[in-house]
Amino acid sequence: MKDRVEYFAYGSNLSQLQMKERDISIKKSIQAELPGWKLAFTIYSETWRGGVADILPEPDKRVKGVVYTIEKEDLESLDHYEGRLVENNMERGMYRRQYMPVKTEKGWKTVLTYVVNKAIEHKKKIDLKPSREYLDTIVSGALEHSIDGEYVKKLKAIDTKEKRREGDYRDI
Repeated sequence: MKDRVEYFAYGSNLSQLQMKERDISIKKSIQAELPGWKLAFTIYSETWRGGVADILPEPDKRVKGVVYTIEKEDLESLDHYEGRLVENNMERGMYRRQYMPVKTEKGWKTVLTYVVNKAIEHKKKIDLKPSREYLDTIVSGALEHSIDGEYVKKLKAIDTKEKRREGDYRDI
């Protein structure tokens, strides 16, 4: 049996379609939340043409997401898409790996996640707006995993770079 890793997704990787397109094999998934943290958009992505997700400590907040069980060998692909770069044992890319405790319906688990690398020069402010496409990917992923409606409502209310039209998200 291959080695497996539990990975907490809270941004665009909530989308199972995106994970499949990235050739990452999901063995199972379970809803989870990260109490004491908030979702923020702290770094600009050329790929998404806007801010991308990060988590920041915030005592009264919580980030909802999903814990995927993936093959350990898929971490290399995940690192690539998350912009993780290690040089001389130092994390120098856009994101770095971090193990964090998350709460699931089966109790607490310590799992791998990715956070924006605070040491990089790109992380200048925390109020970057995501593109609509990026936010739509997060919302779609949250709905795929039946994450609670109040949290999805908050996601949908996030201001994006592009103006919303009435009726947006009806089909998501």
